[in-house]
Amino acid sequence: MEVSNNNDSIIVMKFGGTSVQTEESRQHVVNHISRNVAAGKKVVAVVSAMGRKGDPYATDTLISLLKDCGEPLNLAELDSVMSIGEILSSAYFSHLLTINGMPAAAFTGGQAGIITDDNPGNSEILEINASRVHKALSEGKTAVVAGFQGVNSEGDVRTLGRGGSDTSAVALGSSLDAEVVEIYSDVDGIANCDPRQIPEAVFMDSISVNQILSMANEGSKVIHPKAVRASMKTKTKIIVRNTFSNKSGTLIFHNAPEQQTDQVALAHRNELTLIEFDKKTEVLKTVPGLIKIDDQRFLIKNDIYLNNRIKELQKNFSILKNDQEWATISVVFDKPVPEKRDIKDAEIIQNSENTICYLVKKIDLSASMKTLYNHYIRLR
Repeated sequence: MEVSNNNDSIIVMKFGGTSVQTEESRQHVVNHISRNVAAGKKVVAVVSAMGRKGDPYATDTLISLLKDCGEPLNLAELDSVMSIGEILSSAYFSHLLTINGMPAAAFTGGQAGIITDDNPGNSEILEINASRVHKALSEGKTAVVAGFQGVNSEGDVRTLGRGGSDTSAVALGSSLDAEVVEIYSDVDGIANCDPRQIPEAVFMDSISVNQILSMANEGSKVIHPKAVRASMKTKTKIIVRNTFSNKSGTLIFHNAPEQQTDQVALAHRNELTLIEFDKKTEVLKTVPGLIKIDDQRFLIKNDIYLNNRIKELQKNFSILKNDQEWATISVVFDKPVPEKRDIKDAEIIQNSENTICYLVKKIDLSASMKTLYNHYIRLR
């Protein structure tokens, strides 16, 4: 997992909210960047907003500025507000690196050349013109880019969805032909299950891009699915690492079908609302982000956009049930799935080539995860 010794190589390093939250954590970030600068690498640092909800510049805190005034929210205005945390973080880190002897230049997503479609809150990157980033690197500077954002064709700020700083980093890495993209957070890499649910979960040395994409699609929060997809065309190498240690982390590699492994992992989503309609409906064409259970039942995230999406559904469909406190657990294989197992208090709702998805009440999440971990992972 060691990177090459090519001194002209570009490394993209993304640092999440907990990595940039405190003075102590920010010093760890400086140390990681310094290590690569000292080795002669050209560094692009992609930064998230500083901290978590309650911290003054965290994304959820900024969202509350609008939400606490009342709903519905104007999603375009919400994008403008949410982008501020990353912009502040990029300017702060540019200054911090410079005063630590590493000249740097700060960029918003738009200034870094990230062009998106016009879908507030969940935009896709259409293209990247990284000429200004290249110029900064050629001048011997570290480029510090605000994650989670770009601009549409009109120049309006658009965000990439929660976890979108991962997408910014990998898309930039692909555009810049980077040697590697390193994703830093407060965990040692990618585990085969959420350690908060299963304490004996194991951090994996490596995982295939196809398996981690399935995990990300099924709720794993270690890396965003858009980020994984952004790496696939250029086969950009990704390493998920811990900001607070020098452990090697988990390598996400690109493999051929004949190189599939026996590795198995669990992913889960919680904070889901179950919506039931009075008849079969084509609701997926109306509201994005729904998870289909059957022709009349769907799941939707309990997030900042929930009320807007339910109101949009109510305009066109008759809702029989709007029931919160649901969760899903997915067993994710690198190879095609073996025989499925029914478990107590769970319904199998989806089964793809390499994934089995179970629907459970949120209250049963921990117990069901332990049952599935024992069956599919521990007893293998």
